[in-house]
Amino acid sequence: MLSTLLVAPLLQAAPQADRPCALMLGDPAPAIQVAEWVQGTPVTRFEPGKVYVVEFWATWCGPCKLAIPHLNELSRQYAGAVQFVGVSVWEQIDEESPYSVPKFVKGMGDKMTYTVAADLVKPSEADGPMATNWMKAACQSGIPAAFIVNREGKIAWIGNPLSGIDGPLADVVAGKWDLAAAAKKYALDMRLQGVLPKLREDITRAKKSKDFAGAIQTIESAVAREPGLEAYFGTNKYFLLLEAQRSADAAAYGQRLVSQVLADNAGALNTLAWTIVEPGGKVKQGDYALAVRAAERAVELLESKDASTMDTLGLALFKAGQVARAIEVQEKAVELAKGEQKELEAELRARLDEFKNAKKSL
Repeated sequence: MLSTLLVAPLLQAAPQADRPCALMLGDPAPAIQVAEWVQGTPVTRFEPGKVYVVEFWATWCGPCKLAIPHLNELSRQYAGAVQFVGVSVWEQIDEESPYSVPKFVKGMGDKMTYTVAADLVKPSEADGPMATNWMKAACQSGIPAAFIVNREGKIAWIGNPLSGIDGPLADVVAGKWDLAAAAKKYALDMRLQGVLPKLREDITRAKKSKDFAGAIQTIESAVAREPGLEAYFGTNKYFLLLEAQRSADAAAYGQRLVSQVLADNAGALNTLAWTIVEPGGKVKQGDYALAVRAAERAVELLESKDASTMDTLGLALFKAGQVARAIEVQEKAVELAKGEQKELEAELRARLDEFKNAKKSL
């Protein structure tokens, strides 16, 4: 299950400096300037020798509500070693939606016990200093977003707290975080973000006109100049090769994607596999062995804990003719979805029944 172009001129015009954003990893953390401390002990400065997590959220943000309990768990896990500060930003304050951060925090109860502040409380204001000096300066336009500040008061990590904060935080606390390497990778990722919109636009235009060869060439030219783009557009290239009736090239490139380009990206591997096996999808007779390999790696990366990815593997195995193993995997997928995700559980259970019925007819 699936859970959530351009050539030289564009690449030359894209930001090439190591600082595509005003605030980057390795920079001193900006000051904390909030309108109100809603809960917990105010943080007026970053004390040397102490690690901080500054997380941005809003009362209207659905993903933020999912991230808060996890952050709260981390705050308890690192009590005394890491100070967590949740800062509400971009609140939609008007007559119909009055300022409600304190009410929201109170309602969260023991799921949100760390320090909480509000960026602004006046509806006449646009962005408060936290949204401006942290989020906007770091080119972050979505929430939840978290910043880890290390013992030297420098930004050590920026990302979505729902995915990926645990490892970096553990390493920062343990003194094992390679900030120089992380900063280099982050600078590349942010630079690529400036290229992606136009590249996607050019690929889409070529695909709509059925110019598959042109779309492939656009991707290959871009990747030749900026290798980091392959991780973003490799899957696209794979399916374009199929559209262009270059099945042998697609098969070989698919192996490269799984073994090298996407080897550590569970989400991308799952997308590749699911698109190959998706019921009613565009791929009528896909490379199911490749889908199995991609899904197996995704499941491995997620430690067999994600129902949707497990479902992808189950379906890939089924289409590859491995019915008995498909049933075994699908039963695990259903178990993972049980209780928490009712609609997903029903869908996965229906697929499990399909597998079992197929086995009876063998």
